Amino acid sequence: MKIVFMGTPEFAACFLKHLKESDFADVVGVVTQPDRPAGRGRVLTPPPVKSLALEYGLPVLQPVDLKAPEFEEELRAFGADLFVVVAYSILPKNILGVAKFGAVNVHGSMLPKYRGAAPVQRAIADGLPATGVTVFRLDEKMDHGPILAQREIIIDHQDTTASLLEKMVAPGCEALDDAINQLITGTEKDLTQDHAQASGAPKLKKEEGLIDFNLPARVIHNRIRAFNPWPGGYGKLGGRMVYLRVTDTPENGPSLTPGAVAFKDKRFYVGTGEGLLEVIEIQAEGKKPMPVADFMRGIQNHDGLSFC
Repeated sequence: MKIVFMGTPEFAACFLKHLKESDFADVVGVVTQPDRPAGRGRVLTPPPVKSLALEYGLPVLQPVDLKAPEFEEELRAFGADLFVVVAYSILPKNILGVAKFGAVNVHGSMLPKYRGAAPVQRAIADGLPATGVTVFRLDEKMDHGPILAQREIIIDHQDTTASLLEKMVAPGCEALDDAINQLITGTEKDLTQDHAQASGAPKLKKEEGLIDFNLPARVIHNRIRAFNPWPGGYGKLGGRMVYLRVTDTPENGPSLTPGAVAFKDKRFYVGTGEGLLEVIEIQAEGKKPMPVADFMRGIQNHDGLSFC
């Protein structure tokens, strides 16, 4: 089957690699976002999918406007049977009809739950014990089309967005193989989503990372995990911005008011609206993440210290 792959981040690149190594897919082209400035030097940098595609010697399209007639013409020239989309963009109606089998999308939730740009982050932030990956047919609405394959994935207590995305790759590739096999063999399940059960997963905003220590510790812990690596769970401590990178919710510890800090037995506790938050790894703005013990050595006076 001739496939055009569409995606941008490292997560998507894992699926491109899988398709290139499969014995049923002939990847004939790649579509990705334009190169963007990155890093402190704002150097123009290709997205991970483009970098991998060039290693394979694949032709790459980086359209600015998906509705542009010339983009449709370039896609048609590939003669693709199927578009496989992973973390790319909503395709306009005219593009969906270009390939023989249309387009399928790999999405990081058990649709119809968590439709939108941040399904993995929202599932972790909501404290779910499990989520999943769904392969479905793309239509004109966001994450709306009929489901072809799904796989459930357990969310561990310390999973972050980064670690959960890694866990999604293998079952996601398995689900993608299942979906493509259905199309090849004419055994498509085509399960319409129960739209009444749909929920949203909007794109993250920077300000969502600001920690409200009046919330319960378990809620803060979930949000910190969800916002790792971006935007991070952050607050001001001793007049400087810090990011809490790894935390936990211990059952026992000192009695603290929300935001108050205590260092006890080489452990770092913060009071919350309900329960204690333990900080295991912390990062001062502009610095690298560090263990709490190293951070504590840099603070002259711990008394009365609190987040504000």
